[in-house]
Amino acid sequence: MQLVKEAQWDLLVLDVMMPGIDGFEVLSLLRRGSAVPVLMLTGRGTENDLVRGLNAGADDYLPKTASARELLARINALLRRAAVQTKLADTPAATIAVGGLRIDPNARTVEVDGTPVALTAIEFSLLLSLVKHKGRVRSREQLLQETSDRRFENFDRSIDVHIASLRRKLGDDSRSARFIRTVRAAGYLFIDSDEAP
Repeated sequence: MQLVKEAQWDLLVLDVMMPGIDGFEVLSLLRRGSAVPVLMLTGRGTENDLVRGLNAGADDYLPKTASARELLARINALLRRAAVQTKLADTPAATIAVGGLRIDPNARTVEVDGTPVALTAIEFSLLLSLVKHKGRVRSREQLLQETSDRRFENFDRSIDVHIASLRRKLGDDSRSARFIRTVRAAGYLFIDSDEAP
């Protein structure tokens, strides 16, 4: 944590099982003040661990059984996405305001009804993608490709985990959605508040 505070990092690869403090706790502390991309690499590859890691703010999660080639490919994908986000941040973009939500793509900030909301890099990318396509369904595959630059696999539920976390942070309820609606067997839709119900 001291090193994170002292230097600028492009990406962190974080193990879960460490002495003293585990990777989940490190990630939680890290997310209080940094949006650096984090790939969790761990011997604990259960679905519960994956969900916990993504909910804690990891951008990707990979079990140690994965090959070095896949690890490198995932690192490169996260770095590419971070580079695109940096390039977009250098390009002036208009602030987006819709239904009580205010997004500043340049500052990468989000407010709901005037209250700042802290999002991870992938949550911000998901929200931006959904808002830019408001009123239209975005499939899990489309969202995964736009936000993580990695191959979509059958039963990959990482987007669902990120969407659930995003909803929670926005104060959105999936049963009576204000911002993000689940479209069964299709994906997710950002509600166009300008259209009549």
